[in-house]
Amino acid sequence: MQSGKIAELAGDNSITIGGRKGEYILLDRESGDFVSHTLFFTPTKKGKGILVTQTVDNNILLGPTAEELEYSDTTTSANGLNFVISKAKTMCKNPPLFNTITSFAGMRAYSSRHDFIIEESQSVKGLIHCAGIESPGLTSAPAIAEYVVNELVGKIVALEKNERFNGTRKPDYFFKNLSVDEKNELIKKEPSYGKIVCRCEQITEGEILRVIRENPPAKDIDGVKRRTRSGMGRCQGGFCQPYVAELLAREQNIPLESVTKKGKDSYLLTGVTK
Repeated sequence: MQSGKIAELAGDNSITIGGRKGEYILLDRESGDFVSHTLFFTPTKKGKGILVTQTVDNNILLGPTAEELEYSDTTTSANGLNFVISKAKTMCKNPPLFNTITSFAGMRAYSSRHDFIIEESQSVKGLIHCAGIESPGLTSAPAIAEYVVNELVGKIVALEKNERFNGTRKPDYFFKNLSVDEKNELIKKEPSYGKIVCRCEQITEGEILRVIRENPPAKDIDGVKRRTRSGMGRCQGGFCQPYVAELLAREQNIPLESVTKKGKDSYLLTGVTK
């Protein structure tokens, strides 16, 4: 949502960006086979509308709403979530809402052109706009990056290929997906993989330590959560979060009170009671 403001700071006032808030409901993996295809209504100018879809991790996702705002707001509301529920019930018979494990909201940007803005600024030399990337922005991201580098940046500066660059990212692996023999072999090399920390997602201490120690490291609870899925299960971190916090404190050599959920001032603890 800030691309318009960034363009203004550079001296280009041609980009107008708005914000669209979307609220979601997430169901436990226990209901993962409720649908096998993505279901949604006829799209409108605000997007695809409410959908019911199976995630890659076998959860069921309901949403999002589409509320246009002039400010950033990631809070959920009774009205928003009830709207999601009503639309889901219109598409599906008896959606298993009893298996709801969390709800959340996010902001997505849209431009006054209602299309991707990927171009060189007409008023500021050397400024390239990548703004208003609506759906399917995530799917388009690799192609957008190639286009910007090859077709736009390449016309401004001479680009030289870095032959040492390795463009292949080593995929993350999950201990629970290994065979029994592979698990036993890994535990022999690193015993921490034999200790389950997140019972809901079957994530081991070894996996958590790996993402805290790798470069770049996960430095907070949400960083560990995104890379390992620790805390993304039915209890939403109710059991594993304290131990993950202890590992973060130990590995970063910081007090437990300094561990945060998502950086800045999102501290988990305020002090010692005894």
